[in-house]
Amino acid sequence: MNRIEQPPFAVRLLRAFCPPHLLEEIEGDLLQKFEKDVKVFDERKAKRRLLWNTVRFLRPGIILRNKITPKFINTMLLTNYLKVAFRTLWRSKGYSFITIGGLAIGIACSLVIFLFVHGEWSHDKGFAKADRTYRIGISFFNIGKFASAPEELLDVLPKEFGGIETATRIRQEKNVPIKIEDQTLIEPIVYYTDTAFFKIFDYTFISGNPVRALSGTNAAVVTQELARKFFGDSEAIGKTIEVGKSREQFTITAVVKKLGFNSHLKSQLWLSNQGKLKGDPVWSSAAFYSYVLLKENNTEIDLTSALDLLFEHHVYPESGKPMGFATLEDYRKNDMAIKFYVHNVKDIYLHSKLNHELSPGGNETNIYIFSAVSFFILILAAVNFVNLTTARATRRAKEVGIRKALGTVRSKLVGQYLLESVTTSIIAMVVALLLAEVFLRVFESVTGTPLLNTIWQTPYTVGLFILFSFLVGILSGIYPAFYLTSFIPVKVLKGTIETGGGSFRNFLVVFQFTISILLISCALVVQNQLHFMATKDLGFDQQNVLTIDRISLLKNSADVFRNELAALPGVTTSSFHTGEPGSNRVMTFSTYQTPKMDHPASIFTYSADENFLSLNSMQLKAGRDFNKELASDSSAIILNEAAVKALDLGENPIGAVINETQKVIGVVSNFHWESLRKEIAPLAIVMGKERWELGFKLDAEAIPAFLTVAEQKWKQHVPDEPFRYHFLDANFGELLTKEKIFGKAISVFTILAILISCLGLYGLSAFTVEQRTKEIGIRKVLGASACHIVSMLNKKFTLLITIALVISVPLSVYLLQKWLDGFAYKVELNVGLFFITGLISILIAWIAVSYHSLKAASINPTDTLKYE
Repeated sequence: MNRIEQPPFAVRLLRAFCPPHLLEEIEGDLLQKFEKDVKVFDERKAKRRLLWNTVRFLRPGIILRNKITPKFINTMLLTNYLKVAFRTLWRSKGYSFITIGGLAIGIACSLVIFLFVHGEWSHDKGFAKADRTYRIGISFFNIGKFASAPEELLDVLPKEFGGIETATRIRQEKNVPIKIEDQTLIEPIVYYTDTAFFKIFDYTFISGNPVRALSGTNAAVVTQELARKFFGDSEAIGKTIEVGKSREQFTITAVVKKLGFNSHLKSQLWLSNQGKLKGDPVWSSAAFYSYVLLKENNTEIDLTSALDLLFEHHVYPESGKPMGFATLEDYRKNDMAIKFYVHNVKDIYLHSKLNHELSPGGNETNIYIFSAVSFFILILAAVNFVNLTTARATRRAKEVGIRKALGTVRSKLVGQYLLESVTTSIIAMVVALLLAEVFLRVFESVTGTPLLNTIWQTPYTVGLFILFSFLVGILSGIYPAFYLTSFIPVKVLKGTIETGGGSFRNFLVVFQFTISILLISCALVVQNQLHFMATKDLGFDQQNVLTIDRISLLKNSADVFRNELAALPGVTTSSFHTGEPGSNRVMTFSTYQTPKMDHPASIFTYSADENFLSLNSMQLKAGRDFNKELASDSSAIILNEAAVKALDLGENPIGAVINETQKVIGVVSNFHWESLRKEIAPLAIVMGKERWELGFKLDAEAIPAFLTVAEQKWKQHVPDEPFRYHFLDANFGELLTKEKIFGKAISVFTILAILISCLGLYGLSAFTVEQRTKEIGIRKVLGASACHIVSMLNKKFTLLITIALVISVPLSVYLLQKWLDGFAYKVELNVGLFFITGLISILIAWIAVSYHSLKAASINPTDTLKYE
């Protein structure tokens, strides 16, 4: 058989039919086909085969020079690149699965977190006038900062400050009964407001007049969704609803679309009733949520300056002087003074940390953490791609060498490899879209709270996903593309190529596991902190304490109702009160002053009967409990230890006189009545006749029967009002809800990050074993045991994980301490935590790489030495 080293016929044929700019792209492919053919055929048959391949490659009918246009050439090259990309993926199915799987998981996680973070950041930014809209809050008597403000504010401020275009007040009510014909529905949030609300917040009106929507005294506006819930498919305009226990009638005057973006304004029902917007005409109140829309060219600084003038001209004369403050500056500097707080509407959700917000705000720190997790998970997936691609560079080194030897410029090769990377990323994106929906359902199942309803939120989402995958592909493929095309053709074709890149790959592995170990540490600490908060002794017993809400509705029947239920089996004790630990439902405050204090101090106060302490199993540290038989106890007071310290009552506060008439009869040990993020604040308990809530201490087995009877008795006394109750331990459960969601989210994403890192290690270990197959065979022939082989192959990866552990520990300590600083009561970081983290990391790494190591160690040396 006549062997041919060079094919001059093929070169002449190509030069005859192809223009020079096309020749360099196709010549290499044809020559590769020719080299394959000459292994089987003689020169004559090879030339015929080459001619056929040439004609087939250039396609009949367009082979003439004037038919081969640049557009055709680019299309043909793109098609060829795509074929090569798919063939490469198909030829290495295992590595393709690892690469695409890792990218898909990383992209899916990043998409879900990105959409969640975007939703958190975008709160209220969809309002057209958001830049000019501000909410004004207040604080007074040093009892906290409130998101609401006094009625007096918007009666005075627009007259004093000409920069206000319009202003509106909101009063929120929750769980309002709405009666439509013969059915009663409970609407969770209702706003009492005025027409100016819709001038500031631009809802889209489906029907009705926006200018006069709430101009009547009994007008109502509903969203389209709520209108369907109330009236089905019939027209809502003109229909009447009955609201609240008084069944006050309101007429629907307009229907609006539900906001298409996130907002702290959650209501779907707005009612106009001027009687509901009347409060105490004093500055020391927080009755309404006050919003102002500034005129063009007016800023927050102008509004703040106007509030300073209002403080000087109205607040100080009406509130400061009567309290005994001689000068404006003395009053302004005192903690008891009234202060205003201004927030742009776009900043309310994340940056307003005031009490009694219209709706719960977000946690900016957690958003930053989620963003970092999203970014790092995506980086981990990209690192896998880079690592596996560069590690397997020898597989494509000859291809690069031949192409470059035949004249293909490097830019064309870079373009081809980038196209392969983008193709891989797009395939991963398709898989990621399915995984993202799965992750959302898993997250909802684990936490009980939806992170997002779906990733398909807007028509622009698809375009965003495509762009996202394209960018991921480009960024992931840049280094491999330039690395693969950097080979020198002479060395490659001589078989002396050294792929190198080992140090860079080691760096990437260290980076991957540094992030993974950091996430493992975060997950462990967050879970420890949540467990600490859930199990910490709160200073009282919250188990099996049931509270019946809105006892004031019973009026004169309250005592009868209580006595009927107190006589039931399993009831230990009962108590009327106006507040309980962990709840702000009916929290009140009072001012207290001892003879040696210059100014009074404001302290939150529970008003309760003589059974309140025993109801909650609170511990008296000194003194005694209330006694209803003693008339003097009507002016008695019990303080917690923090209140004793705040009032400076010394070591023996029993008998101290406060406010000239109130005598301290007891001191109760400090107990947590707020979130564990806060220090235990001063608290007072007075004996009062207010009956807002009714608590019962029950035996656990008696609760179901008790609830059945309680509801029956309630309906006998107030048949038109729903029976509502809650358990005391649910109060702190609500305070921990967002913390628990955050903890579970971190755990889920940590597991996914570990999975991605393990996929990379799994692929790298497979490649390492493949490269050292002959070495393994020789070592086994020379007597090396399977244990020795496994240890040898795992040693490198163990060292890299150890380096990652050393790097991640100080970083973890810093970040976790910053997070824990947000809690007044927290766990302590210790060495044992990081020892467990390191142990988990090394164990995970060994599991990921040991499969291939064990498999290689068990191969018969006879078969191994035949390798290559």
